[in-house]
Amino acid sequence: MTSTAYREAARAYADAVRVLFSPSGVPIGERGDRGPASPADLVEQAEKLAPLSTELTQAATAQLADADPAMRAQASMGLLAKAMTDLEISAYLLQAAKDEEDEIAWSEGEGTERSRAGVGPTEDRLKLLLGEVEVEPTAAERGAVALMDIPTARIDLSNSIEDTLTLISERAGKTGQTALSGLMGLGVTELAQAAGVVGMDIAQALGKAEKVTRLYTAFRDFAVRAYDSLLALLGQQLAQTAAKQVLDWVDELQKGKLFGELLEKLYETGATGQALGKLVGDSQADLEQFVAAIESVDELAVACEKQMSLTDKLLRGLKFLGGLPAAVLPQGMVLMAAAYIILGAYVVLSAADFVDAQRLKLLNRVPGVRQVVEANLGV
Repeated sequence: MTSTAYREAARAYADAVRVLFSPSGVPIGERGDRGPASPADLVEQAEKLAPLSTELTQAATAQLADADPAMRAQASMGLLAKAMTDLEISAYLLQAAKDEEDEIAWSEGEGTERSRAGVGPTEDRLKLLLGEVEVEPTAAERGAVALMDIPTARIDLSNSIEDTLTLISERAGKTGQTALSGLMGLGVTELAQAAGVVGMDIAQALGKAEKVTRLYTAFRDFAVRAYDSLLALLGQQLAQTAAKQVLDWVDELQKGKLFGELLEKLYETGATGQALGKLVGDSQADLEQFVAAIESVDELAVACEKQMSLTDKLLRGLKFLGGLPAAVLPQGMVLMAAAYIILGAYVVLSAADFVDAQRLKLLNRVPGVRQVVEANLGV
């Protein structure tokens, strides 16, 4: 599949999601599709949305291998945004299933009061998925005029490198710690079970539920689709390998180690900063090249922050799966833990990609700090 295939799949998915969360009877989009007018209408729309979700995951997975780093980065962000959206769809369907079970009437124009309260993806997230978010001017772009000479540019680039390496490492440590802390409360058997299902057919691993109405079935289907979007970020083989490492990290944390310290050993940002500082000091590049390097480094910091922020929201959103009764979602805690394992691994590996960690080159989605500095300074 090409980037065109991704855009088409993302557009079809986003349009259907907007309709699903629209008030009953309100026309949406160019075709005038209307929001669900009843529980039966809601589940029918969800069932039609399901294959669009699958197509988007497949298109994003293919784009992760695109030759263009910008396409790969978009696919990564798109999968995170899609996982969050699928999760919100799942929560909406679950509440609608409970409303139907409790015989709460569907109010014309609004659905039920409980099922519609606070639901729906933000338009900003759908724009992230579509790749339509405008990039804010970087600090370098805003202050390019102030760079009147090369000595000043050297100082600004050195500071930007140091700040960005520190930000990415600390941000990954914070988000990764959240993911791993969510696993530390599990028993050894439960944690091992969660790690064991990573990369497997998660729907089959969860088993059969007692509640099998169409709405409950659709709820479980989209919970699994959210998980599948996360799995696609790493791929089956890498996810299975990374799951074992995550268990080791959890063990280290339980022994009192700080996750940030573990990451510094993996990333070696101090050594990277020193090497790049020398490169900047010795470089004979012109002012334009220095400005371009500063812009590129600053953009990496922004991109990393966006991914970590969305990952934080996913970690919070996934919690509800772990507390559901087995009749609604068998092995809900295992599903939640497996998703946490994948996210924890992805956070560490993606940040390693951003800082060009020499000891951890398992992802190659974006040119990292070392690469963009060397490329822009003509090394």
